[in-house]
Amino acid sequence: MSTTPEHFDVLIVGAGLSGIDAAHHLQKFCPSKSYVILEQRERIGGTWDLFRYPGIRSDSDMLTMGYSFRPWTHPKAISPGEDIREYITSTARDEGIDRNIRFSHQIKRSIVMVLSFLASFLVGQEISSMKTDFIRWGVSRQFSSCLRKSSTSGADHSKTNPED
Repeated sequence: MSTTPEHFDVLIVGAGLSGIDAAHHLQKFCPSKSYVILEQRERIGGTWDLFRYPGIRSDSDMLTMGYSFRPWTHPKAISPGEDIREYITSTARDEGIDRNIRFSHQIKRSIVMVLSFLASFLVGQEISSMKTDFIRWGVSRQFSSCLRKSSTSGADHSKTNPED
């Protein structure tokens, strides 16, 4: 375990549709905040990378589910999974978000400290740590609290574990 954890203002869990969305909005509305996306898989895409069986497609139209800042332009609104994964990947690349993604990083635990989080993650057989002021789990828009949080108000500890 490294002795001095890296520090990021925001730690985003997952490089799927919502993780890339969160990173885009963080870059746009909180450009001074540093962030990292931890993705346990080896590619961008979340659900659309995980499930690759023949015929998989969205059950919601991508005109609704797509990014507000990058409208879905493919001819099929109910789209094949590979098209959705490519949409997520190209968005991350075009927005420069892909430079902030760490692949093969599985979070094993997070520890709430008074004004920050310490997250331990597993990369291969090595356990590493990083420190952050805010963790964004799941698909909610929790990260938006960073827009309202003053630098002296401390971290948002509303969600500290993916199982919560």
